[in-house]
Amino acid sequence: MEKQKRFNALDFAILLVIVLCIAALVVRYVLSGREGGGKTQTYEITFTASDVRYSAADAFITGDRVYIEGSGAFIGTFSRLDSNRPASVYTSDLSGGLVKLYYPESTRVDLTGTITSEGVMNSEGFFSEGITYLSPGMKLKIYTPHLITDVTILSITSSAG
Repeated sequence: MEKQKRFNALDFAILLVIVLCIAALVVRYVLSGREGGGKTQTYEITFTASDVRYSAADAFITGDRVYIEGSGAFIGTFSRLDSNRPASVYTSDLSGGLVKLYYPESTRVDLTGTITSEGVMNSEGFFSEGITYLSPGMKLKIYTPHLITDVTILSITSSAG
C-alpha cells in the first residue's frame, strides 16, 4: 500500500510562517516610504553628545560614516561639529539651593554636531536610508571609525534649498 500525502498541522504552521514573513516585508516596505510618494532626499540630523571627554571633539571627523551601535545600521556621514562647550552639572549648595557648575576646560564637554543623511520623510516620520526610523528626542549609541558615543537627536531638517 502506498501512503497518501496529507496536509497536517506542521504543514499549516510552515505555510502560516511564510505568509507572516511576506506580510511583514510588505508592511516594512509601506512604512519605509518607498511606496506612496516617499522621495529620498538629503537631511541634516542635528545631535548632542553630553558630558563626554574633551578629546571626543577631535574624534568627530568630517566625512566619517556614522552607524548605530548594535544594529550596525548606516545613518549618514558626519558633517560638522557645531558647538563644543564645557559640560555642566547641577548640585546643591550649603543652604540646599540648586547650583549649576561647569566642568573645568579640558575635562568634560557637551558637543553639538550634524550628520548628513539620505532618507525619506513621510507621515510616519524620518527613515534614514529609507529603512532606519529616527526622530528628535531619540537617544542612540553611534559609532564611526574613530568614536563610539551616546547622542540625542535634536532635529531632522531637509537640507534642500
